[in-house]
Amino acid sequence: DGAGVVVSQVVPSPYQPSRQITREFLETIKKGGDKVQPNYSSMEGYLAARVFTEGLRQAQASGKITRESFITGTESIGNQVISGFPVSFSGTSHAASKFVEMSMLTGDGRVRT
Repeated sequence: DGAGVVVSQVVPSPYQPSRQITREFLETIKKGGDKVQPNYSSMEGYLAARVFTEGLRQAQASGKITRESFITGTESIGNQVISGFPVSFSGTSHAASKFVEMSMLTGDGRVRT
């Protein structure tokens, strides 16, 4: 019934390895024993983990990791590209990404991007 429905996605397609971030995502799943289903939700979680890790790296550079140093570290990410995926954080912007991609549901239950 959903054939032809167009959906906006806020992360790259987890099904098309043409992007570096998607290739790394699929490789990470494989290394983990294929216990995670690649889909848009798991891709979003993967991206969130990558950004979280970068925030921790930035926080560690200032010494001890605390709640405050993590916030400051994450806000100091600025404009970066993580495996080909642009992210941006600052003290006034916590949105991380402006990425939007349209996809369409097909009659056989797949997602076409």
